[in-house]
Amino acid sequence: MNIYEKIFARLEELHMSQIELSRRTGIATSTISDWRKKKINPQADKLVAICRALDMSLVDLLCAEEESDQATQTDYIHDEKHIIEVIRNSDLKTKRRLLRYFELVNICKEINQENDSKNMKRNVSIIQDVDGNNIVIINDIRFKGKRSVDWKDVREYLREYVGEFYMIASTGDVVYIGSDLPKEYSGSKYTNSIRGTNAKAKANAATGLPEMIEIAVGKHFRENQEDKHKRDAKKGWYRYDSRFALPVYDDKGEVERYNVFHASMLVRHSNDGKLYLYDVIDIKKETSNSLGE
Repeated sequence: MNIYEKIFARLEELHMSQIELSRRTGIATSTISDWRKKKINPQADKLVAICRALDMSLVDLLCAEEESDQATQTDYIHDEKHIIEVIRNSDLKTKRRLLRYFELVNICKEINQENDSKNMKRNVSIIQDVDGNNIVIINDIRFKGKRSVDWKDVREYLREYVGEFYMIASTGDVVYIGSDLPKEYSGSKYTNSIRGTNAKAKANAATGLPEMIEIAVGKHFRENQEDKHKRDAKKGWYRYDSRFALPVYDDKGEVERYNVFHASMLVRHSNDGKLYLYDVIDIKKETSNSLGE
């Protein structure tokens, strides 16, 4: 299997879109599409970013299965003196290969350390419904509980996003996450007014914000009308439509169905000319079975 084939197989396995891979790696979506269309492998300098995004090792990506097994089962290096001796007695081409090998080993260690340092990986993907509309599937249910949501926990989680930015695929708009989002998202008038299913939906939508921004459509402008927003939303407001889905579990803890929700992404156009996500509002459940069983 070629490298590009492994990449697309892994995308299918993770239910990850090419848009999401582009966001995580910084590689243009057109470039990613070309790998499959033109049957070409990505450039070497892109491989590390791809491995990180797809949670793969370089060995898995570059080697055939039997070579991968051999690489993990066999230890050719016994001690530092032996390594030095091997390098010293090798020709220039072999020396370069060996040094590159050790460089890749270090990169693999960095990737593994990075993955280990994550407290909880986001289990989020983008799929399309029967009409071709994007839905963000959020299986990473962080904010559980049968009673009311603890919005302080949501606020703390949202602080991880501050300083990040994401692109809306349909418009090319870049949306930033400012320091005001955690407080507004968790304590706005709208948040305080919702209860039950919608409150839990908004709390858990926080884990899918990057993807919800990415798939947003239907840009609508409104002028700023409130004095308190004269500075932070001097150039007005935009609303974008987005959709997400959350799993519903049966008594055995298995997914029974998905509830699909519509939401409005409220974005302020700041005095600095940038767009900032301000809140997610108007959350409404659409259906419980549009994604099938």
